[in-house]
Amino acid sequence: MFLIAAGISVKNSLDFYVGFFLWLKLVEFSLFYFYLKNYAIRKFNFIKILYVLILGGVFQAIIGIGQFIKQGDLGLRFLGESVLGSSMTGIASFFNTAGDKIIRSYGTTPHPNILAAYLFLAIFAIYFIWIYKKLKIIAYCLLLIAYCVTLFGFFFTFSRTIIFLWAAGFFARGLLIVAKGKLREQFWHDPLLKRRLAQIVATTVLVTVAFSLLYWPEVSSRIKVSSQEEAVQLRVFYNKESLGGGLNLFGIGLGDFTTWLAEQNPNLPRHMYQPVHNIYLLIYSEIGILGFALFLLFIAALFYEFIKKTKLKELKHYSFFLVTLSILTIGLFDHFLLTLQQGRFVFWLVLTILSVYDTMELQNGDGATLVSWIRRWR
Repeated sequence: MFLIAAGISVKNSLDFYVGFFLWLKLVEFSLFYFYLKNYAIRKFNFIKILYVLILGGVFQAIIGIGQFIKQGDLGLRFLGESVLGSSMTGIASFFNTAGDKIIRSYGTTPHPNILAAYLFLAIFAIYFIWIYKKLKIIAYCLLLIAYCVTLFGFFFTFSRTIIFLWAAGFFARGLLIVAKGKLREQFWHDPLLKRRLAQIVATTVLVTVAFSLLYWPEVSSRIKVSSQEEAVQLRVFYNKESLGGGLNLFGIGLGDFTTWLAEQNPNLPRHMYQPVHNIYLLIYSEIGILGFALFLLFIAALFYEFIKKTKLKELKHYSFFLVTLSILTIGLFDHFLLTLQQGRFVFWLVLTILSVYDTMELQNGDGATLVSWIRRWR
């Protein structure tokens, strides 16, 4: 139904072919969602998919670390790396407390926030395998190194919203283990699981403290958020503009927000003509109130079905829930989840998580959970 509403909105697009192309993109990723849900995860094993996410995350993190150290691109054009330089305008950068211009890490993505979103998923994959997968000592050491590298790369994006959501999710999991009796019994009173949790916490604290000490001028600059910042003011401006047209049944047309914004505000600087930095307001503006309502119903149905089937009995269920909720929260502050290819990949991949609860009970061998392995050998 959402695709139908989006298709109807195409007729309102000033450029029909652009609108139709974006509608095909929606169809493409809807099919991608059903492919992952009904075939890929069952065919290729969920744990193997997590390993692929981790390898990709380490690769992107290494590139991002190199970019930050160099404060420029690494010349990896064949991988889609953006051209970066301290003298360039229009790139994601900020000034540290010493007044130096600092370029944020891009990896091979179009923007640091997209890199941060992908590394956010890679970090979650590391946590999942660390806790639930039986590992040999060599594999464990490699996973530990992968975590440190990925976490450093994640921090070098300086993506405030996504880093905050990661930290909030990290603390939320800790509170769940302490507060919920079954989880506390499962983790706190089991020596192996307790040791693994302690290792995750210790490694996270060490990397975070080391990064903060090494790059405190940059960290302290990004921690401070002012309503006078251009990024904040632009988001407020786009939100007001998207809501200023009154009730909109079928929207202004897919892909037409920037064109519509230029018509409404013809004297703005060129770089300000961007989609509203909120996927929900973007859907409302371009597809209309009907498409917006159908999209929310789809998301609500996914959460309802997930909670109904899992009953949130285990920590991994809460983790999947929190990861998905975090990605949806990112959508309140940025548009890339719907407008850029890499963002669409992250968005639809995460939505699949809520649809594969029956594959979370991993099979012995390739993916036996540490919990079941411990119980089996008691």
